[in-house]
Amino acid sequence: MNTKKLVKSIVVTTVLSFGLMTGGHFTAAAGLDKAKVEPVKTVQANSSQNKTKLEPVKAVQANRSQNIHASENVTTALTVNPEVPAQPKAEVKVEIQQKKEGRIVKSQASVHASATARIHASTNSAIFSKTQSSESTETDATVAYLFGSDSASSANPKGEDFYLGKLGYGNTVQFDANTGSGIYFSSARAQTASYVYGYWFLSGIQKAPAGTSASDWGAQQAKLALQTYETMKSVYGSKVRPVIFIDVESASTGMNDYDYANNQTIYKAFVNYLNQYGQGVKPGTYSSKGNWERTMGNFSPSTPGAYWVAYYPSEIPTDLTTSNPSWGNFPGTNEKAEIWQYYGGYDDYNVALKLP
Repeated sequence: MNTKKLVKSIVVTTVLSFGLMTGGHFTAAAGLDKAKVEPVKTVQANSSQNKTKLEPVKAVQANRSQNIHASENVTTALTVNPEVPAQPKAEVKVEIQQKKEGRIVKSQASVHASATARIHASTNSAIFSKTQSSESTETDATVAYLFGSDSASSANPKGEDFYLGKLGYGNTVQFDANTGSGIYFSSARAQTASYVYGYWFLSGIQKAPAGTSASDWGAQQAKLALQTYETMKSVYGSKVRPVIFIDVESASTGMNDYDYANNQTIYKAFVNYLNQYGQGVKPGTYSSKGNWERTMGNFSPSTPGAYWVAYYPSEIPTDLTTSNPSWGNFPGTNEKAEIWQYYGGYDDYNVALKLP
């Protein structure tokens, strides 16, 4: 890393924009109730009620699209297939108003690490490190932060080191290999970023085909998510990181409020499927403290080293370091989230201490 910064080392209750705010409902990472906007092109997974053990998925190959335009101009929060309708203004207004709740903690400004160093970094570099620098003390550590965006937002003004796009939810695929985009997946952001991730909006039992058990429903979603991940990788190649984030939120297409038993079973089945059949693609988890408690109770997640937490102060904070108390541990763990979504709604901005 060429640029480093001395920072104090060290949820928050939110609604996820991938939208998370105190006491509110949220849905797809970076958007309020994305279920209200149906994608133009979706792929329906097999809704079989067969409860036998699922076979491992085979990678879905798609020709690298030549229709992805690197010069794509993003002027709104949605940078997607032109056939996909824009997000309703009513939704956007709700999201922006929700961002006004909360508080700001101002101190140090973050430092943008060298893009060149990151592009050429090996997987053993500090970017992907699971441990602090050897220079770390109890209160200080020399670190370089990375910045990015998610879903269909515009570019993060702090930088575009990484991008996280929505692959789908339930039994619906929202990533289109022909365009390299989706209703909440920006091809412009993915092309610009040095690293790309996919996330799957986990659906509760209310979206499962009739007669499907919670465990089967979790495994079916994981299988489809893995297939879609491989399709995304066929488009964006080696910049795609081997992690699928599980988006755990309270929503009509997400998890049911207080349906702890089913929600926990679905989540565990998703994690177990990727651990068994992912062939190196591991599960990660995204949520906020409020949404996690509302949908999962006091359940502890099981994706160490790959946590993405959402908490929004009332405005974009000036302190984007781990010394900011808004960047907390992931719910149910003692682990500082690797990625903090610090702003969400119309735009979705993230900062990372290290990338999983």
